[in-house]
Amino acid sequence: MTRTGTVIPIRPGGVGDGTAGATSVPTDEELLIAFRDGDEGAFDRLVERHGGAVKGFATRVVGDPHLAEDIFVETFLRVIETVPRWRPGGSVRSFVFTIAYRLCMDACRRRTRHLRAVDRLDPPVTPGVLGDPEGTAVASERARALERAIVALPEAHRAVVLLTYRHDLTAREVAEVLGCGDQEVRSRLSYARRLLRDPVHGTPWS
Repeated sequence: MTRTGTVIPIRPGGVGDGTAGATSVPTDEELLIAFRDGDEGAFDRLVERHGGAVKGFATRVVGDPHLAEDIFVETFLRVIETVPRWRPGGSVRSFVFTIAYRLCMDACRRRTRHLRAVDRLDPPVTPGVLGDPEGTAVASERARALERAIVALPEAHRAVVLLTYRHDLTAREVAEVLGCGDQEVRSRLSYARRLLRDPVHGTPWS
């Protein structure tokens, strides 16, 4: 139960892109406005649309699925608290990720050491050639190596990579989340890409 009586689903839904594919599908902004006006079902749809992405982002930033679960719940509690002061016009997705990112950074600062629980993550696996077990195994190991490399990045650079490549935020949206300029985002992303090396070829990850 939330602080206003709205129930946050225990299992977040899939990741949406926040756009209306048809006239019957409301945008993120329309859902947030509807929730602000008293439609609690609109909030449930926002959680279903972005909850999975928020939880996945938090898991990879803090390296602890249990802590990420707390951050996921707290993120949407903060959304509820902030909605009365929210004004339309900006990206709802970056608004939500800004809250999640700040909670992640707070969690990292509170810990005396960073957990690197890579084995508990569920990295996406790039499929190999159909019917080629060896190719599939190489692709799987490459995906796991990339996941480990991302987790090992400094938090600020890890967040840029995750927001850009995993969650498809634009440079401007990432800048809003991190509270920096577009150029700083590009600089951090460039630096992170230099740190991420392909274990097979030893070259920067493409």
